[in-house]
Amino acid sequence: MIIHLNGWPGVGKKTIGTILADALDARFIDNHCLHDPALACAGFHDPACWPLYETVRDAAYAVLRDRPAGEIFVITNALTTRSDRELHSWRLVVELAMARAVPLVPVILTAERDELLRRVASPDRNPRKLTDPATLSGYLEKLHIQHPLVPETLVLDVTDLEPQRATTVIQTHLSDVGASLRPATVAHLTLQ
Repeated sequence: MIIHLNGWPGVGKKTIGTILADALDARFIDNHCLHDPALACAGFHDPACWPLYETVRDAAYAVLRDRPAGEIFVITNALTTRSDRELHSWRLVVELAMARAVPLVPVILTAERDELLRRVASPDRNPRKLTDPATLSGYLEKLHIQHPLVPETLVLDVTDLEPQRATTVIQTHLSDVGASLRPATVAHLTLQ
């Protein structure tokens, strides 16, 4: 199974994903473990950044494709609907699940705008992540987070949820849909 956590910066993907992966004895693939090598080597605005990120991501997914069949993955991303690169990134997640013949459960983490802006500006936030509320505000005004139109998709507002409680809600959802889950298909590419 692959559980894919998607949401804006500051929503808590890494924190919730870490707790969820521990609870499920799953492999945790945080989007920063794939982005950070490109950002460290090239920088966000350098034209070499995205080709390097794609090389790292493709190599990582090739390894993940061949992991033992029973392994569970928790993957995080901040994928929107208006970027061809991000639509392609989702396609690769779906193809990874299809190649492994495992279910893919999309989880969209949301939070109120003011709370997201507060979180990204937190002095405790990792400086390698987005820390500028104005940049995030611009994204929120122009872009929409991808929302796959499959029955197993969970939309979870974490504005007032502690990470442990959010993880419990996700685990309950996985249990509720478990009997109906089938391996991922191209239906996962249909987005709201």
